Amino acid sequence: MDTSVVKNIVKSYNTLDYQPKLKDLVASIFPAEDASQLCKLDLHRRISQLIIGHYPGEQVLKYDLFQEFRKKNLVAAFEMKVGSSRVDFVTINGHSTSFEIKSSLDNLDKLAKQTSDYSLAFEYNYVVVDQCHLSKISDKIPAQFGIWTFMNGRKVVRRPAVFNTAIDASAQLRFLTKKELSLFFNNLSRPADILQEFSGEAINERFKKSLKNRYYSRWSFVTTHAELILPIDLQFFFNRNIHPDYIYS
Repeated sequence: MDTSVVKNIVKSYNTLDYQPKLKDLVASIFPAEDASQLCKLDLHRRISQLIIGHYPGEQVLKYDLFQEFRKKNLVAAFEMKVGSSRVDFVTINGHSTSFEIKSSLDNLDKLAKQTSDYSLAFEYNYVVVDQCHLSKISDKIPAQFGIWTFMNGRKVVRRPAVFNTAIDASAQLRFLTKKELSLFFNNLSRPADILQEFSGEAINERFKKSLKNRYYSRWSFVTTHAELILPIDLQFFFNRNIHPDYIYS
């Protein structure tokens, strides 16, 4: 399958597309098939299978991460804003862990800034990369960052992460809303006041609790309905929490 064709489908596809648009997309990919006879769910499924099987973008690696963690006792999130960056995936259980994805379609130009931002907030940090980046990635990330790849959906640990000792309590507070600050820091909503009242260790623990609280319901939704959600629509359902039947039927 021509990668450029699949790339155009990725750009055109939207989870909320109506059936005529989906039929046109499927017909453009598989002209020999009669897409007019497919129900809406089957149309979504055909597009999902194409993208997951033939598109080397971040959607596949995000789904691999979801599969890795969906049955574990933790809370996770997609696309958390951290400073001027946006980390692709975060998990929170006893520890906080960030995962930055670099697919074969991504360059590494922003990686230094991204890893700098994530080092301010999370206890463990990983870069999840396509094989094509392996030879050059280790020199572009901090030594404490781990490196993962996925081979046919199976995780391969290329380098384990080391506990991050550079966490910045004031930065962690900036990543929380005023409501979250008040809820988890005894009704204090000004970072300066919190820094006077709480140690860095206490702020880190409450930072993790606030993220678990923020993302618990969204993560629970996608793990509960995982068998009904197609891989390419995972982040849509994480953000919206609409029952899949309303979208696919």
